[in-house]
Amino acid sequence: MQTRRKMAVMLGVIVILGFAIRFSVWVYPMYGAQGLIIFDTGAYPIFGLSYIQALTSMNLSALARINVGVPPLGMLLTGLTTQAFGQHIGPIQASLIPPITASALTAIPAYMIAKKIHPKHSLIPSIIVAMDPFLIQFSATYLDSIGTLFALTSVAFAINHSDRRSFILAVLFASLAALSKLTFAVFIAVYGILLVLLRQMSLKRGAVYILVPAASLFLSPWAWTPTTLQEGVTGNIQFNNLPLSPLLGPFAIGIPQSLPWYILSYFGLGQVFWNTLPFISPLILLFMIVYRFFKRELYLPLMPSIATSAMILTIFLLPRNYWTYSWAGGAVQGILSRQFYPYYFYPTGPFIAVLAGILLSGRHDNSVKSRLLSYPIFMAALVSPMAVIMNLGLPYWDFIFTIIYNLTAGQFILEGIIATLITTAMLVVLLLVTEKLYRSITAEFMEPRKQQTAGQ
Repeated sequence: MQTRRKMAVMLGVIVILGFAIRFSVWVYPMYGAQGLIIFDTGAYPIFGLSYIQALTSMNLSALARINVGVPPLGMLLTGLTTQAFGQHIGPIQASLIPPITASALTAIPAYMIAKKIHPKHSLIPSIIVAMDPFLIQFSATYLDSIGTLFALTSVAFAINHSDRRSFILAVLFASLAALSKLTFAVFIAVYGILLVLLRQMSLKRGAVYILVPAASLFLSPWAWTPTTLQEGVTGNIQFNNLPLSPLLGPFAIGIPQSLPWYILSYFGLGQVFWNTLPFISPLILLFMIVYRFFKRELYLPLMPSIATSAMILTIFLLPRNYWTYSWAGGAVQGILSRQFYPYYFYPTGPFIAVLAGILLSGRHDNSVKSRLLSYPIFMAALVSPMAVIMNLGLPYWDFIFTIIYNLTAGQFILEGIIATLITTAMLVVLLLVTEKLYRSITAEFMEPRKQQTAGQ
């Protein structure tokens, strides 16, 4: 009991510290405004206030017209704090309280998962989540940090899904994640499918786990009328109109030689951007992988690996082309514009942090050897050193694409060929090292015990 109380106190300190850092960066004194990039601060305070005003006046038609196509939960929370504190600390600062609070609280489900899998060093993932500079910076993303909190909490309860109460809570938090951002509805689907394929959840429960959060999207006001529903669907299709974007995107924009660059970008190098802090969670995971590799103890714990791989694959499979000639349904035409932003990788951070902490703790009996799970995890970790170096002062990843693009335009041909060869060599080496790591996994997949799926 005393140990549990001590751990609870330490976890509380970590959460408070994480919140204090985020608060000082984005609310007061707002150090991040002096050089860090931030997105959507001109839009979501207005959306949030409009949501609250429409709700209090019961103006459902106005409610349905606010940010059509986006789930409501993030805007609702933003509106509440903007209305409550906006006059005292400023509307933008007040609107950032929900996402930074959610980001700090994500340390709690990170601890819950690590404790269930391997109690030793179970606070390490929480510390990583609280202190990762990238997660601190993009805790200011209005939807991603809130959705990540609910998604990771859902995973924490899904580990014990054979218990009816835990399964209900897993579905509940999965629904809250989906109501935060559509990306998390995709994650829940990918995660649920992997659980069923790897026989960690019955088909019946897997269907419930996927379909209930999907159905919860109809709680979005824009889904209540045919006109706004059609507008929401059309708007999302305009932004997300290319399935398998990492593979088909280069051909869609007429630059097929950029395929290696695209694949590397969607696995993590797309996080490189001006005024962006380094993402250390994948780098820590890489250190743990290398450490276990040289000790000949490389393994992947089953349930955390399923969740981490599902989140990495979710970002990789987003149907949004990195570059487009037609952005926002025609707002920009004729030039290539980037529509894949660095904060898209925020949700992967806490999942990766959990996996890194568990690998530090030592071998776990229920581990997995599967390319479907290991390849996304290893590839995301392996590209992290270059991403960290670039974000520390050399954010030129997009410039490499520009050189490759100029090759198609008949300009800077030698430079374009060299850039194409370099990115191709990087991808080949990445795949070879990933395969080597996969073959070095010491623990074969263990059959789940019958009671895990029986009667579910």
